[in-house]
Amino acid sequence: MRSMMIGIGSTASQPGDVAGNLAQIAALAARAAANGCALLLTPELSATGYGGYPAVLACAEPAGGGPIWHALAELAARHRLVLAAGFVEAVGARRHLAHYVVYPDGQTVVQRKHRVTPREAPLEPAVPLFFDDTEEIGHVPPGQARFVPFVIAGVRCALVICADLGVRERRALLRRDAIELMLLPTGAGGTRGERFDDADLAAPGGVPRYLAALRAACDPGDGARECIEDQRALAAVNMVGFDGHALYHGGQGSIVDPSGDIVALLPGIPLLERQQARFACGTVLFP
Repeated sequence: MRSMMIGIGSTASQPGDVAGNLAQIAALAARAAANGCALLLTPELSATGYGGYPAVLACAEPAGGGPIWHALAELAARHRLVLAAGFVEAVGARRHLAHYVVYPDGQTVVQRKHRVTPREAPLEPAVPLFFDDTEEIGHVPPGQARFVPFVIAGVRCALVICADLGVRERRALLRRDAIELMLLPTGAGGTRGERFDDADLAAPGGVPRYLAALRAACDPGDGARECIEDQRALAAVNMVGFDGHALYHGGQGSIVDPSGDIVALLPGIPLLERQQARFACGTVLFP
């Protein structure tokens, strides 16, 4: 039986504030190292801030050749762990929503997002999408999805960015590649109406509405079901907090082993005044 200590860190990333966002990632990496983690997963676009805002686009860099990568590589080397963080990848004039996986020796994997959402425009999808009447998000043409396999501590991993969970061939591709651990960084935000402040709690009906939101924020959803059905572990984490523009990220995260057991949980934070970067970790056993 193999084991891996996995860390998840929910950042309160702000659009365009690379220095502040990297400082949060650095603090989370130190906590992950102190807990013996082999891997730290941070949210979608954690280094740049989430969304298609001009301030986010301005942070774009060529994969493995910019200040974000250099900072992550230094952190990975210092703490002797694999660090996964989101960024905007510059490829000529194109800008892709992508995620770094950086090893202590500088080895780097880059995963681009396929199903870029309308609120992420003008960031571009990894492949041209087609649209039907099932979702507002485009779909990946058959045979064009690519999830890059990589190995951490002897465990075969792949990274699936947020809405790419809905790539229709995803589960078949992960099974084909014998993926044992799926990493799921998310952003996507939410509305002010989905969050609460102290005045909302004090209003008539506020507490029951808050408790309902809290229950939803603690539920890993279909993730545990898929872990059981596909005998694959999951580590997922979402951004947290108001982005200063329009989005109110929830901050939930979980680590689920192949049996469906939840070994670590970051409940979402519906209360605006309590939202902050947070960390959790857990040990996953693999056959």
